[in-house]
Amino acid sequence: MLRVSCNFTILLLAILLAITYTTSLQHPIVVEDYDDYNEHQNFQPIVKFDKPIVVKAIEKSEKQQDFSKIPGIPGVDFPLYHTVPPTSFSCAHVPFVPGMYANVETGCQAYHICHDGREGHQGAFFLCTNGTLFNQQEFACDWWYNVNCADAPYLYRLNLDPLKNPYIPKKKQEIIRKQNMRIVVY
Repeated sequence: MLRVSCNFTILLLAILLAITYTTSLQHPIVVEDYDDYNEHQNFQPIVKFDKPIVVKAIEKSEKQQDFSKIPGIPGVDFPLYHTVPPTSFSCAHVPFVPGMYANVETGCQAYHICHDGREGHQGAFFLCTNGTLFNQQEFACDWWYNVNCADAPYLYRLNLDPLKNPYIPKKKQEIIRKQNMRIVVY
């Protein structure tokens, strides 16, 4: 019984405080007139300036990139190349030509397109944008957290699949699709 009366007393005090606080806020606050209110308009600086002060915004270097939208730490979670570095990759060591191959030495940020040899022993090489790596399974650049670069050499064999390899002529792909189609009648 004593506990209930204490709780009731606390509730009444809280309501009373809330009512007095809100009613005090409803009355206008009277501020005395300030005689010196407009005095700031006549302010004269003590120091004399011979030249106008020019404020310039801090300029970012054009070569700096904004990595704030890419999850992870650049250079730690994903490689940070601006050009394809020299590596020991060679189209002579791939299972099938033509094909697309991730360069594991660059952390899969670079990839090579091996074809008829016009581009030299490394083929045509490209760089995925920062934050992305070449996904050997999808034959495209993908976010770094979706790619396991260590698996790329085991997935090189996907270039043998004429339906996945984008460099196999379309006529061969159509013939293979027709061969794989089966008509089932129940």
